[in-house]
Amino acid sequence: MPGTWVTIHRVGPDSAGPLDSMRTDRYGRYHFTYRRFGEPTALYFAASVYAGIAYFSAPFRAGAVRGDEAEIVVFDTTSHPVRFTVQGHHLVIGAPRPTGLRDIVEVYEISNDTVVTAIGRDSLTPVWTAPLPKGATSFVAGQGDVSASSLQRRGDSVVLLAPFSPGVKQLSFSYALDQRAFPWTFTLDRQNGLLEVLLEEPGAQVRAASLRSQGNATTQGRTFKRFLAQNPPAGEQVRIDVPSTAFAARSTLVTAVAVGILVAMFGALWIAYRRGRVLRPSASPAPAQESVATLASAIAALDARRDANDPSLSSAAYDAERAALKARLAAKLADSASRA
Repeated sequence: MPGTWVTIHRVGPDSAGPLDSMRTDRYGRYHFTYRRFGEPTALYFAASVYAGIAYFSAPFRAGAVRGDEAEIVVFDTTSHPVRFTVQGHHLVIGAPRPTGLRDIVEVYEISNDTVVTAIGRDSLTPVWTAPLPKGATSFVAGQGDVSASSLQRRGDSVVLLAPFSPGVKQLSFSYALDQRAFPWTFTLDRQNGLLEVLLEEPGAQVRAASLRSQGNATTQGRTFKRFLAQNPPAGEQVRIDVPSTAFAARSTLVTAVAVGILVAMFGALWIAYRRGRVLRPSASPAPAQESVATLASAIAALDARRDANDPSLSSAAYDAERAALKARLAAKLADSASRA
């Protein structure tokens, strides 16, 4: 590309910015002489903008860099759909937090197999999309070969709003799922070159026709069960099962207790009504008293604070407060039963 501006850049922890620029000659060649300075880990590379898209050389490592090592390849653009392939899709399902939520990380290696850079018809049209499970919360775009700001959530989808040149790019994102989202079953919307699933919980399981167990993998002090599938086809179903969490079991128990208490209260009121025990209103309103429902809610809130590892709630304080609440609840239930 003759007559195209090329700029040499320096990016380091001490400073970053352009160093020099020039136009390519009639053969598309460029030449810079520069002096390295400052932090030795700084990167030096050349960049050019073609058809509104920025393209970069590889980082310059040697003292003299020539030929392919300094080459900048630019492409024409298209807003028409292009063929993307999934070279790799990696799913990491973490163990539950004290709140019962599980952190999920998805990493994709996506390949643009054409000779044109894909761009959206406008700033809102995505270049590439991927599905998100229902109930996903706390979506965060992760590190990769695209800027985090260009990877966004739209409903139950992840959309990429950045230009995508030919070649392979890696992108990642994370979100959280609670116990109600499992068992999580999803269908591959396209063929994958490789599908990898990592499960941190020993009791978790994944099932798919193409997946095979690869034993355990350890990273950053965490151990995962690893499953791989080579070329799983579009339409294949994947099911992920996880064990029930203590938080979910406690929530279910508290809900059941609360429902049972409410049923007992309504039953007592109905019996009192049938027997004609209608209380006359007093001359002045009675002071507010604890109700069965209020005490049950207080116990549930106290348990939730402990499950969330509230630093202000020690084990001794938790035991003492819960015992006191249980005693008052038992007394209130006994009183309600005697009145009935």
